[in-house]
Amino acid sequence: MVEPKAADLKFSTALRKHLDGDLVAAEVLYREIIRADQEEARAKHYLGFLLQQTDRLEEALGYLREAIALDGRHAEWHFNLGIVLARLGRTVPAIEAFSQAIVIDPDKYFYWTNLGAAFESNGEPARAEQCYTTAAKIDPNCADAFYLLSALCLKQERYEEARYFNYSGIAVAPAGYKSLTALGQAYYELGRVDEAIALFEKWLIVEPDNPVALHLLAAYRGQQTPAQCSRLFIEQTFDTFANNFENVLGRLKYCGPQLVSEYLAALNMPTSSLSALDLGCGTGMVGEALKPYVREMTGVDLSQAMLERAAAKQVYQHLHKSDIAEFLCESRERYDLITCMDTFIYIGRLDEVLALIHRNLKPGGMLLFSTEKLAGARELDYQLNVSGRYSHHQGYLTEKLAESGFRIQQISDVVIRMESGCPIEGQFVCACRAD
Repeated sequence: MVEPKAADLKFSTALRKHLDGDLVAAEVLYREIIRADQEEARAKHYLGFLLQQTDRLEEALGYLREAIALDGRHAEWHFNLGIVLARLGRTVPAIEAFSQAIVIDPDKYFYWTNLGAAFESNGEPARAEQCYTTAAKIDPNCADAFYLLSALCLKQERYEEARYFNYSGIAVAPAGYKSLTALGQAYYELGRVDEAIALFEKWLIVEPDNPVALHLLAAYRGQQTPAQCSRLFIEQTFDTFANNFENVLGRLKYCGPQLVSEYLAALNMPTSSLSALDLGCGTGMVGEALKPYVREMTGVDLSQAMLERAAAKQVYQHLHKSDIAEFLCESRERYDLITCMDTFIYIGRLDEVLALIHRNLKPGGMLLFSTEKLAGARELDYQLNVSGRYSHHQGYLTEKLAESGFRIQQISDVVIRMESGCPIEGQFVCACRAD
């Protein structure tokens, strides 16, 4: 038997090394203490915790259970046992361990979030939701609880609640984990409109000419809606976004290229038969979908960084850094097909651009585009949303296409992408130059 004072000193030394990250030395000392005294519960618990940290879960489980059998008073010990059990996929005993931790200390939010996750894994969503809600009440600044609630609601297709909880999480998350853009939208969606506006006003004090802040402040104030996003807003947004653009759109389940591909396939279009213009081509995702059907393709975008990624795909014969209206004004080419997928969401008023597209199409040429949908009665033609993007009413699209000389072939309601896990309702439009 080790003398009590000597054992305490050795345990303190082991714990200090553990906390300092010297896990090898700490493990050696814990094992020495246990060999000398099989009743040393503290060393067994912390050795079990260390083994869990180093993924030796079965061995960790044994020591944690032995520690609790010797001294079951510590909530943290039951919690750590629950973590190991959960990692081993032993959900029911994990629930029991987390529940016991909460009996001893009910005021730690992360005990509740982990219990909720275990209930969710066990197919008990109602009990999981109760746990996450309790965690959020214990610590209203606990972003994790809100994100877990959001994810649970998404699984149940409770989209409005999912959005609410996601924005609640963003609002309380530490500053380094969110952008000013995301925080402003969260404030707005939570009804904290004045805070959202104040956030962008403060941003503009620091950066008076920042195009993103200027554009979003106009959206949040809802006054004097600009007819389209500024050139600088588009360039800055997408130059910043270019490196992760396709990964992000993949996670958002963006379906633009698929819609184009499926539509052309349904027409039995001959291969390599079309001259095409891809407006707002980005990194060339739509260009890849068009490749089997075109003999020559031109891409236009305002973001140089996006164009560089499009060029690397070698699907375009020509790429131009330009505002699309300026390009169409100057172009003398006529195309069989023009695509504007996820491009009109950055333009509110479409009169000019539709007329220019009509002029740049051959007789009978096709226009394929997508928009975000402005639902309900036609009180507005288009709306600038707090996302910084525009949505368009179907009645407005129908009217302006007809005025510009187009015959509509198809307007389909589609989920154009997901946002915060929730569907963004859109419209896929196919029209022909009516000659």
